[in-house]
Amino acid sequence: MQFNRLTVNIATLLLFGVVQTIAIIPNSLYADSDLSKITRLEISLTWMATTAIISVLLLWYMNSNIKNPTRLEKQTKEPWVYVIFWCIAGIFLAMFGQVIAALVNTYILNQPMESGNTQNLMKIAQESHILIIYIVLAGPILEELIFRKLIFGEIYNMVKAPKWLSFIIAVLVSSFVFSLAHSDPAHTLIYVVMGTVFSGLYVLTKRIIVPMIAHMGMNGIVVLGQIVFKDQLNEQIEKQSQISHLIYHTIIHMYS
Repeated sequence: MQFNRLTVNIATLLLFGVVQTIAIIPNSLYADSDLSKITRLEISLTWMATTAIISVLLLWYMNSNIKNPTRLEKQTKEPWVYVIFWCIAGIFLAMFGQVIAALVNTYILNQPMESGNTQNLMKIAQESHILIIYIVLAGPILEELIFRKLIFGEIYNMVKAPKWLSFIIAVLVSSFVFSLAHSDPAHTLIYVVMGTVFSGLYVLTKRIIVPMIAHMGMNGIVVLGQIVFKDQLNEQIEKQSQISHLIYHTIIHMYS
């Protein structure tokens, strides 16, 4: 069975919206029960994770059977050896880009170092580990389907300009929407950099699975750092923050 691309895009938007709001239902159903707050949270997140997994499977099937793909999707796919290389390299590129963007965001744009959105998710994940399934697996797949394949892909396909200009326009629009969806405007630069890396991987390989794996790998490293190795990470962040602060002020004094 084949699907029209518009149908797949609408289904992607609808299912993404359902996943983001499904947790409200069990939370309302058990609001007046004797269940503890943690138990209600577990139930709500289980609903969300289950819905996300089902949505991923359905959308993967639909995206694999599109009868009118975009120009990018029509291009010859890169061989799997090349794809595997970029899946691994993409994780490191995303992490490196995130670190550089965070330093610029903090020391030049004077924005807070820590993301409120990330910290809230990590706090919930520490109490309810079911959220980790969403953060590391289902979430990145859904986000790449909507922000890269749908928004970036459609704009890249629609803009009639040189490829580099189409890429820049599509990246900026999709990355800003990516940032808005995370309700984290103070860290827009970081989302733009991540969006650029993931979109670049998509264009390079013509396979959406590459930015998906890079996104999952990056989120997995963040989860490990924030939950498993939290104390050691905080110590290293403090040291790096002091060093970065010293380097920044040294450069300022040299040119003042």
